[in-house]
Amino acid sequence: MALAAAVAGAMCVLSLLAAPATRLSGGQGICLPSPNLWNIPELWSWAGNVGMIAVMAIGATLLNRHYNFIRSTQPVLPAMFLVLTASNPIINEYLSASTLICAVNLIALTILFSCYRQDNATQQMFVIATLISVGSMFQYAFIPYIFAYIIGAVVMKAFRFKEFLATCMGLIAPYWVGVGMGLIDVGWFSMPEFTDLFNGYAQAPELFVLMLSVGTAIFAGLLLGVNNSIKLYAGNSKVNALNLAIDLVGIVSIICVLIDFSNMLAYLTTLYLTVAVQIANLCALWHFRKEWLIVFVPAVIYTGFFIALLLT
Repeated sequence: MALAAAVAGAMCVLSLLAAPATRLSGGQGICLPSPNLWNIPELWSWAGNVGMIAVMAIGATLLNRHYNFIRSTQPVLPAMFLVLTASNPIINEYLSASTLICAVNLIALTILFSCYRQDNATQQMFVIATLISVGSMFQYAFIPYIFAYIIGAVVMKAFRFKEFLATCMGLIAPYWVGVGMGLIDVGWFSMPEFTDLFNGYAQAPELFVLMLSVGTAIFAGLLLGVNNSIKLYAGNSKVNALNLAIDLVGIVSIICVLIDFSNMLAYLTTLYLTVAVQIANLCALWHFRKEWLIVFVPAVIYTGFFIALLLT
């Protein structure tokens, strides 16, 4: 864990020093400025982003200790999350929607886990929907994740008609209150502006390395997810449900990366979190004799991707 934190920290510092602070153009919010347009000093934006990534690594560890969805005490989950996230200088050089979406997803998963087999989960679903709705004001990429939490609540056996109504109310309430109290002007609503990654933002070699990095994460996440499900399906039903909820968030991330390619950066940190869960489950479920290789190999590969992205 100390080595992973040191490597991730070094990559984040190099991102600040070596990579130009090129931000996405255009606004991806429905009615409020997206994070790439926030006027935050470069150093403070970078520090806030790195701090949030570190807090999420700690939060994921505490979440696992409480619900034990990974049957291991080894710090594989936070270690891999830090390395994978820090390996992409495009998303760790300033505070971006990608980090904020991942933070909201981690909070939403924590809330969803508490719903397991509850007779009344209206408050939890309302809060989850409200978080996603507020986030969508700044970045439309929050919206697709509501489907993961609706299906996840069904998996948790905590979704009925009243939870459906609570979810709808949670999605509507922030906009209703914002417009009704005059905090949001109706004229601010507009279609998000899409940034063309192939035109003016990144060069062809950088895009090639980025797509190779993301493609590797998607392939590994899908392969390990199917592989781990074999063991999880035969195990504890609650652990299986918790991991399936995480899988749903990962599947939504993958679908969005493939379909919403022009905004793919927004989904990457959440994708890396779900892939880190799969790697941690692989180590915990299959009991490899040389477990350290399972962590070392992807860490080396993604460190290589990081160097390639810096040099392109």
